[in-house]
Amino acid sequence: MRLLIVAVAGGSRLTSLGSIFEGLYTDKIQVASAAESSSSRYGVDKSFPMHYPADMTVDNPLGGMEKRNLYNEFINGCREYYAPDGHLCDITEEERIQMNINQPVGMVNYTELGFAKVHAPDELNKLLTRFWKRNFRSPQNIPNETWSRGNTYTNHWSSPSKMLQMEVLPDGGEELRSKVWDISKDILESWTGVELSPSSLYGVRVYTDGAVLAPHVDRMPLVISAIVNVAQDVDEEWPLEVIGHDGTAHNLTLEPGQMILYESHSIIHGRPFPLQGRYYANVFIHFEPLGHSIKNEQTAKVDLSTLYQQAWEKQNSECSKDDYNDCKLQIDFNMEKVKTPAYILPGSEEEKRWLQAHSNAKLANTKERTRKVVDNLGANFAAAAGDLTLLKRIVKGDPKSLYRVDNNGWSPLTEAARGGHQEVMEWLLQEGANINQRTHKGKGGSPLWWAKKFLGSKHKIVEYMEERGAVEIPPSGHGKIKS
Repeated sequence: MRLLIVAVAGGSRLTSLGSIFEGLYTDKIQVASAAESSSSRYGVDKSFPMHYPADMTVDNPLGGMEKRNLYNEFINGCREYYAPDGHLCDITEEERIQMNINQPVGMVNYTELGFAKVHAPDELNKLLTRFWKRNFRSPQNIPNETWSRGNTYTNHWSSPSKMLQMEVLPDGGEELRSKVWDISKDILESWTGVELSPSSLYGVRVYTDGAVLAPHVDRMPLVISAIVNVAQDVDEEWPLEVIGHDGTAHNLTLEPGQMILYESHSIIHGRPFPLQGRYYANVFIHFEPLGHSIKNEQTAKVDLSTLYQQAWEKQNSECSKDDYNDCKLQIDFNMEKVKTPAYILPGSEEEKRWLQAHSNAKLANTKERTRKVVDNLGANFAAAAGDLTLLKRIVKGDPKSLYRVDNNGWSPLTEAARGGHQEVMEWLLQEGANINQRTHKGKGGSPLWWAKKFLGSKHKIVEYMEERGAVEIPPSGHGKIKS
């Protein structure tokens, strides 16, 4: 396999990139030069607000007032679309900007510049192209992507983003997801020099004419990532703007079959220039580094044991005498194979509290590619109990727990669906949880299927999920729930 690395900075950077990839591929790596989309050097707050919006009009080579007016049109469009809740747009913007300011400075950087542009491996391109050709007819025939109220990461109110869900469409499914992850993992591990574990891959996002993607950093555990251009029909190139570790804006354009590698947790990235064309389709592939240890955990400021006990008692109080054992099983069945200190009895209440206080406890086989983690047992339990206060505290201390699954592939969102806890689900979706994530290694039911199974098709949580585009996917060998 031959990988073409395209230059994105000076000559010294090319040497560094070449040395990173040597030894992974047998053919000699070819390095090509490619000018950036903009010859002017600038940093944050010039193309779009990233840190301090007022700085957009100060020494802006892109035209300060013009960019400010475009942003005003952007944010006012959100406010009008979500009226009378337009204030939610401003809240989302404040959170986005605060993350841009605060998160990168607290992250480990794995590469010199934070991004690279490469040609995707042929096998990866073939897989994604086949999926695309099988399922794409026109942007109008693709379902709109679901965004929480007031979300400003794209201007979906005027230029709807579309989503081809990889797990439910023909030529997709878990097999395709696994292959895409495996191929990308080799490239990203060679680039970063660290062992990676998959964290997110949901499908092909299709942007439409006029689309803008607000510059942002990704929430953990989306740490080491790749963007692959799958297909496009554009009138002019649509750059991804990244703020490298050098503090400079780099505008990177992709042709179909090319990909960008980037440290999405610390590199501000977005598409602040409106798309000119019919559509632009790409896939996002996310990983997190392995090797985290309990000694690096942050100590919670609140007594989590107390919150955990309160949630436990609340859950038990809602179990009837007839189904008490089955009700408790929803919490207890995940305790197998957890690596806890020898002086704590397996399955005891103390073990549950220990896991809550040490939420990065992992299975013994943490180095295996197919390892499963149960460090979100507390997050799952809080979601199952409908305790949003406890859930927020857990996720604040360990953001990665929001996305992890237990031994049976159950996520906090699946637990919230099964329990009928709409408030918890709303918050989980706002934080980026996947509403269609299946259990049991991708062969089990989707959250909507489980909600219907436990609560019936007429429950309000079912209606809520269907309004937000949830798909009822039964486990392999099962049918849909009858209404």
